[in-house]
Amino acid sequence: MSTIFGARVKNVLSADTLVLVPLKGPSTERILTLGYVQAPRLNSGEKYAFEARELLRTLLVGKEIKFWILYKSQSEKEFGDVSTPLFPSLISYLLEKGAVKLRSGIFDDEALLDLQKIEAKARDKGVGMWAKNLGAIETANELTPSQKEKSKTTPLDAIVERVISGDRLMVRALVSKNKHAVFPVLIAGIKAPRTASAEQEAEPFGEQAKSYVETRLLARNVKISVVGESSSGIAVAQVMHPAGKINSKLLEEGLAEVADWQSVLLGASGMADLRKSERIGRGQKKNLWHNEEGSTESTEKSFNGTIARVISADTLVVRLKNDTEITVQLASLRGPRQSDPETAPFVAAAREFVRSKAIGKQVRVVVESIRPKTEQLDERSLVSIFLNDGTNLSDLIVSNGYASVLKFKSESKPDYWDSLIESELQATKLKKGIHGKIPDPERIVDASESAARARPYLFSFQNRTKIPGIVEHITASNRFKISMPREGLRLTFVLGGLANPRGDEEIAEKALAFTTKKAYQRDVHLDIYNVDKFGGFIGNLYFPGSSVPFQISLLQQGFAECHERSLAQTKYERQFLQAEEEAREKKLGVWAAYQPEEAPVQQMSKLSIDRKYYDVVVTDVSETIALQILNDEQKKLSPFMKQMHASSSGFKPLGKPPKAGALVAAKFSENGKFYRALVVAVDRQLNKYKVRHVDYGNSESVPLSDLRELPANFGTSVLKPQAHVAQFSLVKLPPAQPIDYLQDAIYFLEDLILDRQLVACETFHNPEPGVEMDVELYDPETISKDPKWTINKELVSNGLGIVKKDLKEFEKLLSAEQQALLELEQEAKRAHKGCWEHGDIEE
Repeated sequence: MSTIFGARVKNVLSADTLVLVPLKGPSTERILTLGYVQAPRLNSGEKYAFEARELLRTLLVGKEIKFWILYKSQSEKEFGDVSTPLFPSLISYLLEKGAVKLRSGIFDDEALLDLQKIEAKARDKGVGMWAKNLGAIETANELTPSQKEKSKTTPLDAIVERVISGDRLMVRALVSKNKHAVFPVLIAGIKAPRTASAEQEAEPFGEQAKSYVETRLLARNVKISVVGESSSGIAVAQVMHPAGKINSKLLEEGLAEVADWQSVLLGASGMADLRKSERIGRGQKKNLWHNEEGSTESTEKSFNGTIARVISADTLVVRLKNDTEITVQLASLRGPRQSDPETAPFVAAAREFVRSKAIGKQVRVVVESIRPKTEQLDERSLVSIFLNDGTNLSDLIVSNGYASVLKFKSESKPDYWDSLIESELQATKLKKGIHGKIPDPERIVDASESAARARPYLFSFQNRTKIPGIVEHITASNRFKISMPREGLRLTFVLGGLANPRGDEEIAEKALAFTTKKAYQRDVHLDIYNVDKFGGFIGNLYFPGSSVPFQISLLQQGFAECHERSLAQTKYERQFLQAEEEAREKKLGVWAAYQPEEAPVQQMSKLSIDRKYYDVVVTDVSETIALQILNDEQKKLSPFMKQMHASSSGFKPLGKPPKAGALVAAKFSENGKFYRALVVAVDRQLNKYKVRHVDYGNSESVPLSDLRELPANFGTSVLKPQAHVAQFSLVKLPPAQPIDYLQDAIYFLEDLILDRQLVACETFHNPEPGVEMDVELYDPETISKDPKWTINKELVSNGLGIVKKDLKEFEKLLSAEQQALLELEQEAKRAHKGCWEHGDIEE
């Protein structure tokens, strides 16, 4: 008896020929042809060839079988038979189904009489190839345009005939019962390494990628959707198997990379899923990525800041909360360059577009990667920038035609890269920006070239108010270069009513920094009333929405002094002098050494003994403020949180949605760590939960997936909540409507007190639900000079706090404090500061 072998069926070439691979060990292929029989030939278009092969393919591909060799030809071709639990002999089984017939010239062999009887019985029954009126299958070598288009919405059934490489297949599309199309396809969205050929060796991991696809798709049923074609005319198709899309699987295994050029075929949403899969393989350093260097991504993935300067359409300067400035470049974008003849005419327009959309705006910056330093270039963060309303600045620039999308292969691309490609195509179609007509050259006249050149313009300017301009450059805290695009002018502008700065270089530098922070590249309005001997225009400078000139801010900070002889020209003489007096009283800037002749002020120790004083740190600012009291309990917080973060991976998901008032562990969106939090509200429509972090006071809305059960060993019985919610005594913040002064007040407080150690004086406990205490806040640096000055007064004096008029009973005990605040409020109203800029908002 012949030796019996075990194997797995890898492929079925025809109803009489199988491709076998060992059950274990190297996947060496072995071709087995069934002995004594012959099947219809598929390649020759013989009738019933496809149906016969289908019988065997659907029965055996991927299955384990037993086989034995019956005989070999002179060329060592092996002929044999197969058994499975379904049948003892595949030869007999196929003869019975009419899928094969006996070869001619074997009828004299008595051992094959049983096979002859089986064949005769099948012929008599007219089964399989013996059926009458068998139809031929028409086979094309490509799909028609209409068939391709239809496949986009209704994918075609297909069979993978051959795997050419990890990203290329030969498929048989089953267009209809009698119509097939056999053609090559590229698997959509990916590029796999090249496999070996007679002309060249395989690329690394090319054979592994091919093997991976063969194991899962060869001779399997799939669905295909043709999305386009390559430059050489090969169809590009989504290939879908019941177990998933093979392109995503290859990317996750690191056996392919995303093919950027196919972005226009798959669209942004389709490519986003593939890039996510690629990041998985890349992050795990699988196969193609096994030698990839350590990540070039920044450890600080994102941060908030303010756009301080626009250098070009793709390069900006961001100012952080601590006033540090960093230069960043938008990832995957290239703005117009003076060195590029095609885009050079658009440089100014592109920069101006970005300036108009971004300068001075609060933004979120996401670091995509770090460009390493080279001999020609500095190290630079490649980033995405999102405006407050969520707008992606890169997409805004590209969709308006003021930058092109970089398409060369790079270490990483932002998630929305494919969306940028779509925006760029649309901008090109609409001929926007660099894709359209070259703009006429700018013709700008320097009106301040000399006093003689300036004077003819003065009369026109003197008869106008609030002339629009853009701050191009700041040479000193009181001297600007202003561009006036509508006028076709550029001029030097000098702030009126101010004396030339004193010789203190440190104060001059601080004044310049303050002015730059407030005014650089900003839109401004000018009132012009004179010209100096150098051609500089003298006047008042206003920011949009402000009715008082910028000079008052400089005077309030002690960065300037009044010039008495020119004060009257400003029309704000009283406000200028009042602002100067405020700075003098506080000994700010140029008044730091000022010695007033005043009686000694009352010391803090003489304040009411009913008041409680705490050393605190402000951890959050909103309509209320959150404080941490610096005591022994607060010292435990840091080690407590370290232990909690180390254990958080084991926190259990919530068994059911939490209700308001539940204490949970909530993931903080900015760093992905879990903190103790209280659920304060539930948004059923968006399925979001507003939580307040009980140790830091900040709030945010998070999905249910970001909430966990809080173990008892991290509960509030172990460590009390460390954030105390407080509100300013006798002062409320301004409203958000019709103008959002509330946000201005919050920004002001963030700059003034956030993360700073202060002294809090509790004037009343639990003044209203959700608030633990009314407080007066003191800055230790300020009270050493003026013990009565509070942050409450600072708010009111800047027009960003409103003194309460309708007092509660306990607040009436603070009548002296209220009177002092009311006097400051009246001064703010007269100066039109903050919320009083357009009048009395309480009327």
